[in-house]
Amino acid sequence: MPLTALAHGIHREWDNLVDRLRWGHDKPIDVANYIGFGRPDYLYLTGRVLRDRGISRNERDQLWHNLVNNFKRFNSREIDDAEVEITWGEQTFRRTTDSEGYFQVEHHCNPEEAPHFGDKLWQEATVRVVSTPLDGPVNHVSHSDVVMPQEAEFGIISDIDDTILQTDVTSRFKLKTMMHTLLKNAGNRRAFEGVSDFYQALQGGPDAKGYNPFFYVSNSPWNLYDLLLDFLHLNHLPRGPILLRDFGLPAEDTVQSYKTHKADMVDKILSTYPHLPFILLGDSGEADTDIYLEAARNNPERILCIYIRDVQHELRARRIEDLIEDISEINVRLVGSYEEAAEHARAMGWIQ
Repeated sequence: MPLTALAHGIHREWDNLVDRLRWGHDKPIDVANYIGFGRPDYLYLTGRVLRDRGISRNERDQLWHNLVNNFKRFNSREIDDAEVEITWGEQTFRRTTDSEGYFQVEHHCNPEEAPHFGDKLWQEATVRVVSTPLDGPVNHVSHSDVVMPQEAEFGIISDIDDTILQTDVTSRFKLKTMMHTLLKNAGNRRAFEGVSDFYQALQGGPDAKGYNPFFYVSNSPWNLYDLLLDFLHLNHLPRGPILLRDFGLPAEDTVQSYKTHKADMVDKILSTYPHLPFILLGDSGEADTDIYLEAARNNPERILCIYIRDVQHELRARRIEDLIEDISEINVRLVGSYEEAAEHARAMGWIQ
């Protein structure tokens, strides 16, 4: 039996055991509302209905508390078959959560039916859990922010791991990455020097109005969403959708999803805003350059620049340099610091 299939089977049996013993089923309902995005005539929104695990989000937690909190994040108690109502403007969508507790809205509407909000970048949707198989009728109300750019000059898509957040993904066997994930919280995870100033300048644009939307893509699991959202806030990075992937323990059919998730999300963002140019940011540690170059080829003249942060790995940097040498029609920059990237963006007139 392949290792991934075996791991998936163990994970499924563990969930079945927990369900039979009703562990955690006495905990209150919680909704993980993920930031959505769209246009006036289109909404993309996802979320997850869970049992509240009592995760502390105090950035001063001790190491043991961090370990316990991160264990709780990965040992989530999802609620399947929950009935959910999502209200966006005057429209209401009814969804039933899947086996992992997820719900999703992807809705196209006529422009005259689109809701009207005063903010030029942000809207809001209301999420109401109506019932669950265990609790029966309930009325749990929460809210999801939605990015809806009205006056953007360009959009920004950024990777997370080793682009803004130090994860040491290139370390041997990714041991340092595992230690960061298990033992640290949002308050003691490290952002790279200069990234906050550069990203804020990109959101502001040349006129510093701040209407340019940010989108974050990563292969990290949805279980880390709250930690990553807190990390953005604590490090003064622009708020925006964080598009992660389902964790589980992957079966055969989800291995390909891991490999294509970031590319699929980049494509979805670009296709949502077909008339908006974009700046793409990643690092030389993994496949960001390849994903972004393919996106640029599929969207000619829409990618203003691809900035790739050098992770100081000689072989990986050489590979990126070789890729750049073969390309003349796409603006790709391998940068050693965000000050260097900002200097280039300023010279191009993209930031003030």
